[in-house]
Amino acid sequence: MKNNILVPTDLTEAADKAIAQAIILARKMEAGIILVHVLTDRSEPAEVIEMTLNAQGSRTHKKTGIICETRLLRGGLFTAMEKYTKENPPSLMVVGTHGIRGLRQKLLGADILKLVSRVHVPSLVVQKTSPLIEKLSRIVLPAASHSSFHASVDIVARVAEVFHSEVHLYTVEKPGFDWPDQLVRNIQEATRVFNARKIKLKRVNEEQSVYSQGYAKQTLKYARSVHADTICIMAVPSREYHYFAQSDKETILLNEDRISILCAGGGTGKEQ
Repeated sequence: MKNNILVPTDLTEAADKAIAQAIILARKMEAGIILVHVLTDRSEPAEVIEMTLNAQGSRTHKKTGIICETRLLRGGLFTAMEKYTKENPPSLMVVGTHGIRGLRQKLLGADILKLVSRVHVPSLVVQKTSPLIEKLSRIVLPAASHSSFHASVDIVARVAEVFHSEVHLYTVEKPGFDWPDQLVRNIQEATRVFNARKIKLKRVNEEQSVYSQGYAKQTLKYARSVHADTICIMAVPSREYHYFAQSDKETILLNEDRISILCAGGGTGKEQ
């Protein structure tokens, strides 16, 4: 894994916000930036896109001093990004989202969720109107029952070490509902990892106060209350909560508070 930050760009304002956020992270992480654009049948001529992309990369380098490379890929967005991140895994992907566009995405789900579930690296999703994060002082990590929850723990730990963040390991307790054994083990292991790496940890368990099918709304409410800079979620649903998890993930990714969201555990697009 190279110490680079990958930024998919469609040359829009949302992508510009992702590039601006990637610059802040690259400085702290001492990383380079790779701008990547996926050419489709509806794209402008490749020569035009390549010239625009290279100019953007050159401006970024001249302005910041950060090494900024560019890549043109061909094919469908999801398959191209999945293949590229598998073969050339960066440290992190920063991607901008426009939100849900049109009837197709309202019915089938936001494209941003499909993307982060397919790529093989952790992702930071920023909205076009999200504030730039200068310091990741507080990270909310909702505990999950995935067998691969360690992917979330790992990226949160890495970011927390760079920014000296406080991690809030968060759960919601529903009356009459027992936690799966895997969830209990994940909480214990996450606690062990953060303590071993001397990361400031706050363990938070709340009784359910926001009555909805999933936990997204209460998680967002808590994140607002502590002025969290980001929330880290698993990119794919667990088997236990699959029936509502997709909707929950979209709610968090496209939250009205414009909180940027860390995603981990992608690369399959399937539940884990």
